[in-house]
Amino acid sequence: MQEMIRIQELEGKECLRLRPLWEDVFREDSREFTDYYFEEKAEGNHGFVLKIGEEDASMLYLSPYTMMLREGDVFVGREINYIVGVATKERYRHRGYMDRILRESLMFLRGKGQPFTFLMPASAEIYRPYQFAYIYDKEIFSTKKAIKVRPLEEDEFARLAEFASSLLEKEYRVFIKRDTAYYRKMEKELQAQNGGFYLFYGKNAEIKGYLAYTEENGIGDIQEAVIENGVDCPVYATGKKQPAIMARIVDVKAMLSMLRSSFGDVCCAIKVEDPVLAENGGIWECRITPRTAVVCKKERGPFECEIQIGQLASWIFGYKMAKDCFRFPDREKETDVLCKLKEIKKHYPVFINEIV
Repeated sequence: MQEMIRIQELEGKECLRLRPLWEDVFREDSREFTDYYFEEKAEGNHGFVLKIGEEDASMLYLSPYTMMLREGDVFVGREINYIVGVATKERYRHRGYMDRILRESLMFLRGKGQPFTFLMPASAEIYRPYQFAYIYDKEIFSTKKAIKVRPLEEDEFARLAEFASSLLEKEYRVFIKRDTAYYRKMEKELQAQNGGFYLFYGKNAEIKGYLAYTEENGIGDIQEAVIENGVDCPVYATGKKQPAIMARIVDVKAMLSMLRSSFGDVCCAIKVEDPVLAENGGIWECRITPRTAVVCKKERGPFECEIQIGQLASWIFGYKMAKDCFRFPDREKETDVLCKLKEIKKHYPVFINEIV
């Protein structure tokens, strides 16, 4: 008799029960890192587990973050979920279980009205069929000398959060909210990977920058560098970047409603194609101004440009140019439509370095 297959949602402490599955699949993770994750992160997640009878066969976590997004002249904090811990027991792979659990999670997020979700892929090819697209390349840094990290002093957490928030607001339009709790948790994550923080101070004892550093198997890595321009420090950008973060729009209306124009009103009808979340598909009429955006859907009628949902994320987050993402039914009007799209501010630059 075939055992029943079902997907179960988990909340809070229920997520802790998936540790055996995590350990079975992510064998490369150290005991220290796994301890950190299940002591500090897992309980705050929303989980999905595919069960075969009573056995946990496949899993996925949604980890909530407060994402700071610049809308017009102000930053707005929105809860955005990070997809992490996507795993299937080896003997159950290639049966479509990940497909089922991923689709279930995307529908869940759409039901919450979240504009998008994001992840750091082990392999981009796994997620491209689901219309995930890269939106952020991580800059690669190197050091001029050995880095010696230390535990932060109690008063440094708040000062570090204040410094980072101020600098990131000046230089980026999308980043994870930085506060004292964020850096306390981040320090534990770094320490679980034999690392920690390295701070740079100015002449008046003010923080001028920091490195988030890890070291595994004798190999050091700078996970994140936030440094004021002109600060003399033992780290430098190599000039290389590595594709790091992919995003997936889960609610087109919510995503388009976050856009703002540079100057006057921009009115445009965009046809969106979404092979996974059918509700996103259709013609979206947008009126975007410097202060607001009004977006409504119609089932049929004329449109000025069309785009796949994955390409829409690449454009909105400034990873690709409009001419490389959109298609134009009337080629004679292509230049005019591109001029319209150019007047819409993108959610770029992006700064997201989360691992879990």
